[in-house]
Amino acid sequence: MPSPEKKALSRLSLKRLPYSFLQKVAWSDLDAFAHVNHTRFAIYFENARTQFFSDKHAWNTDQIQSTGPVVHELTLQYRKQVRFPATLDVTIGIANLGSRKFEMACTMWHENDCVCTGYGEFLWIHFEEGRPVRLPPELVAALEPFSVEF
Repeated sequence: MPSPEKKALSRLSLKRLPYSFLQKVAWSDLDAFAHVNHTRFAIYFENARTQFFSDKHAWNTDQIQSTGPVVHELTLQYRKQVRFPATLDVTIGIANLGSRKFEMACTMWHENDCVCTGYGEFLWIHFEEGRPVRLPPELVAALEPFSVEF
């Protein structure tokens, strides 16, 4: 039986999502077969999320805080190879917004081709206590305009 994340990925429309981040592919991102190594796509998703938080002032990425997001689950589906040189349009949207977690959908584009889709579930935790806490109101306000439907 497919996981909920796999079901979410299969329902994800192959379209650009509301937030866009341009990611240059580095020569060091390639593997022995001269295409982007599969592990780099998770990093590209992370780069887009981090820039989103910074751009929307949703979480201060410049200093360590007592609470913040942690990856609870992450699923990627690879669709096409990417070779150097390339710049990817990494787009993200909010798939679900809960009281202590949020879910993000991600599509990555090289020119007109969707090369990877992603889905992530992120908990907001108190780092010292190691437990989930409520999403801050300013985060919820920043995330809501980027909601997407499956």
